[in-house]
Amino acid sequence: MSRTYLTHVRIVDGTGAPAIEDGLYVFENIEDKVNQDVVEYVGPMQESILAQAGEGDAVFDLTGHTMLPGFVNCHVHLDLMLPYRDLGNTFDEYGIPYRTMLSYRRAAEALDCGVTTLRSAALPDDIDIALKKAIEKNMVCGPNIVACGRGLVAHGGHAWQENSVVMCSGVAEFMKAARMQIARGADQIKMMYTGGMASASEGLCDMQMTEEEVKAVVDVAHRAGKKCFAHLSNDKAIRQSVLLGVDSVEHGYTLSEETAQLMAQHGTYFVPTLSVSSSEDYLLAHGCPPHQVEKGREAAQTHRQGVTFAHKHGVKICVGTDLLPSDPVDGTNATVREIELLVQCGLSPLEAIQAATQNGAELCGLSHVTGTLKPGLMGDFLVVEGKPDQDISHLRNLRLVAKHCRLIWSTLPNLNIRRFSILAPGYEMKGGTFGDWRIR
Repeated sequence: MSRTYLTHVRIVDGTGAPAIEDGLYVFENIEDKVNQDVVEYVGPMQESILAQAGEGDAVFDLTGHTMLPGFVNCHVHLDLMLPYRDLGNTFDEYGIPYRTMLSYRRAAEALDCGVTTLRSAALPDDIDIALKKAIEKNMVCGPNIVACGRGLVAHGGHAWQENSVVMCSGVAEFMKAARMQIARGADQIKMMYTGGMASASEGLCDMQMTEEEVKAVVDVAHRAGKKCFAHLSNDKAIRQSVLLGVDSVEHGYTLSEETAQLMAQHGTYFVPTLSVSSSEDYLLAHGCPPHQVEKGREAAQTHRQGVTFAHKHGVKICVGTDLLPSDPVDGTNATVREIELLVQCGLSPLEAIQAATQNGAELCGLSHVTGTLKPGLMGDFLVVEGKPDQDISHLRNLRLVAKHCRLIWSTLPNLNIRRFSILAPGYEMKGGTFGDWRIR
């Protein structure tokens, strides 16, 4: 067993508390027992603690840098931009093996850009469940994954063409589908309650599930000790979902102040995915159809206003991108850009960091593992150059990523090393949906 001492580092612990300006972070590594590494001390510099460092321990001076928890991205589609299924053709040009490899590549990219935890918001063929198991067993390296399996959608509803959903009609079918996802290993259940940005035939203000169907899915999830989250576009549907017990609202392109107050009263989380309506260049670069770009343009202002209302009334906001966490957007990756957009909606940098860390870990049910920098946790952390709690753009200066106290990569002057890579020699970890992974 050895210890690592990170000294003279600014510490932003993810709870919203002010930074410790001259901090010390100590963790121990237990050989061959990766998931038993734990954080021992987080707090102000203590020379008496540093004096305990032995001959086999490592000490690194991080003056000029800030440490914060690894990011939690609560809305990720690892198969984003793959073609929809054709219900009249049973042949899948990708197939489960290739989709699994592609999903793992994208999960690895997420970890590389500082997302140490992601919640999969619908993926076919139990791929996210399998990836989670493989990562937890240290078969492969990747982020913590909260899996939901396939999403539940009404027949002909939002994303019905995708193979990442199960189509249902009626209370019995929705209950059966929810139970099957749980039986297959899903951590949470996702519903498609309304239309969305991607579909030409749907408006953002429709409602595609009945109250009875929604309540039934929520009841199944809660009886199993699981959270239930919903794709929601409009204020009326959001209000109904809150009253029916949905745990988190995803997207929320229109959200009134009254509904935001209701969310706060019920403890409903909000994952706004601002990147979707604020990244017109991204949509254009991908050749998205005009209706999708126009929907984003129309929704952008009301979308941001809803986040402002939610913040005003104390709704717990979390970070989710809908885009891949690693997608290049406006000079950074989608996850960092989402955090910056929250600041533009009125959150302070500290609050936006809390949304990307502690709040997300709570929503994912992983507060006992990650989301904050505290003794006893597994030690998912990042190091950036600068002071992101004062200038959120400093999150772009990522210098180190660690998961479970194990170094993923670092470009710090005294620790320039990459410990993990799925790449062939000479290749860089980049791409997101811009990677040339599609089958021609």
